[in-house]
Amino acid sequence: MSGNQNHDQAEALALEALGRVLDGDTEAFAVILRAYERLVAADLARRLPAGDVQEVAQDAFVRLYRSLPSYQRKVPLRNWVLAIARHAAMDFWRKKYRRQEMPLGDLSGGGAGGEGDDVDPGAAAADAAAYRAQQEAAREDEGRARRREWLEAAMAHLSPDDRAVITLVELEGRSMEEAARELGCGLSAIKVRAFRARHRLKHWLENTRKDAEA
Repeated sequence: MSGNQNHDQAEALALEALGRVLDGDTEAFAVILRAYERLVAADLARRLPAGDVQEVAQDAFVRLYRSLPSYQRKVPLRNWVLAIARHAAMDFWRKKYRRQEMPLGDLSGGGAGGEGDDVDPGAAAADAAAYRAQQEAAREDEGRARRREWLEAAMAHLSPDDRAVITLVELEGRSMEEAARELGCGLSAIKVRAFRARHRLKHWLENTRKDAEA
């Protein structure tokens, strides 16, 4: 049986099971799970760190179960399932990199005392300025941490050879000649490898960023 026939058969079984679930047979959801669990896992493996794939896949199938009544059959079920899984992946990255807002205290000083407490306008302004500086420093630290996390996630999706080239040339600042000697290849070969590795890294980062912003 060809791959397309397998897909068609799985789709037909899943659609039949979907109807049974909507009719109250919750056990039939297992048919949908079996039909698409490998597909979802493979798709998420390209988008997430390996250690998080299973958890996000489980979340995606919970979302899928809750969303079954809204399926309109305007697109193939497998495409709809993948869309839900990809939204789960995007939510994973949003949660991972969401800025933790620092609590804003009562900078006027009126919160601790009663009405009529004297307030030093200069001290309040200084507190406000200090708070803004603290917030800005926190945002900068968070931005650096986020970029580092994105880079680490991207590097995890590269091949060992690509990771080696990026590490030497981009992260450690080695020259092409040094990288070639370190990896035991010619200068022309290392230039080609570096170009391709950069392209793959950029492609992964751009696609993941678009997914997260969608």
